[in-house]
Amino acid sequence: MDTIINSLTDNPVYLAVAVVLALVILFGVVRKLVKLALVMAAVLIMYIAYLVYSGEDVTIDRFKKDMQSAKEVISEKAGELSKSVKKK
Repeated sequence: MDTIINSLTDNPVYLAVAVVLALVILFGVVRKLVKLALVMAAVLIMYIAYLVYSGEDVTIDRFKKDMQSAKEVISEKAGELSKSVKKK
């Protein structure tokens, strides 16, 4: 690890390449997180629109209860998926 750090600090070209690579990776991660946030916001808006359209109450307590049940289902399915991946 020390040799890599020494190589980067001694040669500015290597340092520039490492910085550009780190920025590309960071940009990709941020872009995916923003895309995920936009999809989640769209799903939330569609859910609220469905509740309003169906005439049901839109309350924070109901939303929390529904999100908790969704979290449990997602956790259960993720556990099943990880078990199946480990078996294969």
